Amino acid sequence: MGASTGSSSSGTMLAEINVTPFVDVMLVLLVIFMITTPMMHEMAEEHSEVEMDLPMVQDADTRVQIDNVDQLILSIDENLQLYLGPEPLVDCGPYRDEEGPNPFEPCFAELQAKIENNRRLQEDGRLYLLADTNIPYGVVVGSMNRIRLAGVNRVGMVTNPELRADSE
Repeated sequence: MGASTGSSSSGTMLAEINVTPFVDVMLVLLVIFMITTPMMHEMAEEHSEVEMDLPMVQDADTRVQIDNVDQLILSIDENLQLYLGPEPLVDCGPYRDEEGPNPFEPCFAELQAKIENNRRLQEDGRLYLLADTNIPYGVVVGSMNRIRLAGVNRVGMVTNPELRADSE
C-alpha cells in the first residue's frame, strides 16, 4: 500500500505500514492469554494425579528369589517404610498426608544421606528397588532420583513385587 505525501508534483510514494491494527490484535491476544492461563493452571492441579498400576511379571523364566540375591534391595512397603535389605532405613509414612508440592522431601533427604553414608553402596554403585504396587508413584520416582544423587548410578527395578509377600 502506498500513500501520497501531499505533493502531486513529485510523484513519490511513502511506504509506511499502519501498525495500529496489529497492536489491537496483540492486545486482544494478551488479554485472552491473561484470562485463560490461571484457568489452565487450576485445571492442571485438579488432574495432576495419574492412576497407574506398577507392572507385575507372571510366569517369567528369569524369576529370582529375593533371599538368594547377593545385591542390596531397597524395598518400599505399603506403609511407605523403606528397607535396605532386611534392615529398616527410612519411614516415609508420616509424610503421606502432608500438603504441598513435595510432601516427601524430608524423607527423600534422609534416604539420600543414608545411602551416601553406606560404604557398600558407594563402592558397588548398584542397587535394586522393589516397590509395593499400592504406593504413590511419586515415592518411587523420588526415591530413584535421590538414590542417583547419592552416587549410586546403577538402579534396577525388581519387577516381581508379588515375591515380597513370598519372602516374608
